[in-house]
Amino acid sequence: MAFEEYDDFEQEQMVKEWLSKNWFTIFAGIALGIGGLWGYGKWQDSRTMQSQEAATEFTQLQAAMAVSELTDLDGLIAEYQTNFGDNIYTMQARMQAASQLVEAGDLAAAKQQYQALLAAKPDQPLAEMVRLRLARLLVAEGDYPAALAELGLVQSKAYQTIVEEVIGDIYVAQGEVDKALDAYQLALNEGEGYSGRQIIEMKLADIKTAN
Repeated sequence: MAFEEYDDFEQEQMVKEWLSKNWFTIFAGIALGIGGLWGYGKWQDSRTMQSQEAATEFTQLQAAMAVSELTDLDGLIAEYQTNFGDNIYTMQARMQAASQLVEAGDLAAAKQQYQALLAAKPDQPLAEMVRLRLARLLVAEGDYPAALAELGLVQSKAYQTIVEEVIGDIYVAQGEVDKALDAYQLALNEGEGYSGRQIIEMKLADIKTAN
């Protein structure tokens, strides 16, 4: 029988009976709701303080990394990671470390930084950027299958020019000239506004001249 079929008195009695049976649940719900709001506010304050501390420590980490020995970089990052986890600052620190290591010619150590960064599961744009940089290192090391595997995981159209350029580099290294020409040309077709367009044109010209 629907609730609306009872007269006013019966409806009133039903409400009273329901309240008498469920008052504790209602009270507990209100109390939890108020407590939840208070707890959420405290949680937000705590998060804000943690974020500020993480940012401050990251600034100090960057400064330390800039003047430290390359062999100390991973330890500095690991210490920060222990305190603050795999946050965006940890990932930025690994990017900085990898750049320093590449500049110093230590490609193996730079590769490890990129792999550690990917293991932290960054969001897609950062992950794809890292995969592109890692692929270039793998090409430099001669590990072409691994490089192609990383490139295959880059799906964003914005990166397709770079993907095709690196694929062209792989084909050049393997002596597959025709495939390299096609890859570089495809990179140029995709690369309107790409800052490295002139470099691709030079690579393309070099292959044509050599053949």
